[in-house]
Amino acid sequence: MLEPSDKVDNKMKSRKIRLLLWAGCLGAAIYFGGDMLCYGGWGSGQFSSTERMVHVALWRLHLCSITAPIGTGFYLLGALGLWFCCRRAALHLAALMIASLFIDFLFGGLWHGMGGPLGIAIQYCGLDSGAIGEIRKLMGISRNVCGYSGIIGYGIWIFLTLKKKSGLPRWAIIFCPLITLWLRALMVHVPAPIGLPLAGGWGNISHMVWFAVLALTYKDELPTGSVE
Repeated sequence: MLEPSDKVDNKMKSRKIRLLLWAGCLGAAIYFGGDMLCYGGWGSGQFSSTERMVHVALWRLHLCSITAPIGTGFYLLGALGLWFCCRRAALHLAALMIASLFIDFLFGGLWHGMGGPLGIAIQYCGLDSGAIGEIRKLMGISRNVCGYSGIIGYGIWIFLTLKKKSGLPRWAIIFCPLITLWLRALMVHVPAPIGLPLAGGWGNISHMVWFAVLALTYKDELPTGSVE
C-alpha cells in the first residue's frame, strides 16, 4: 500500500508525464502548420503538393522549414513522455522504444524541413531540374528511415500497452499512428474544402490525436512489474 507521500510523488510524476505528452501533441500541431505553409489551403484531398508549391509565397516556404526543428523538439519531448510511461515496468523495451522514436522524429524533422528548399528549387529551377531530384532523393531516404524506425517504436508501445505496462488503456492503441496513418488512403477522397488539409496533414493530425488521447488517459498510478 502506498504511503501518502508516495501518492503525492506519483501525482507529480503523472503531471510531468502528461505535460510531456502534450508537448508531443504541440509538436504535431507545429508540423501541421508547417505543412500548410508549404502547400496548404482549401481544396480537394486529391491534389499535387508539387504543383501547389509553384505558387506559394517564399516567406511561407521559409517558415515551413523553420517549423521543423521547433516541432521536432516538442516531438522528442513527447517521446520522452512515452518512455516515462513504460520505463518502470519494461526498462529495456522502453529504452528500445524511445531510441526508435527518437530516430523516427529526428529523420522526420529532416524530411519536414526540406519542404521549404524543395519549394524554392521548384520556383527557381523548374520542375524538371536536377536539384529537385537530389532533394527528393534525400527526402526519400529520410522518410524511409523514420518510417521503419517508427514501426519498431510504435510496435513496442502497442505491445506494452496491450500488456498493461504503459499506464494507458488498451483501447488507446486504435489511435496509434501505426494504425491511423493508413486512413490517409481515405482522406484523399474527401472533397473540398477540407480534403486538402486532411490529406496533406494527415500524418501530423494522427499524431496530434494520439498524443492528446495519451495525455488525457494516462493513469495516476504508475505500472509495476516487468515483462522482461
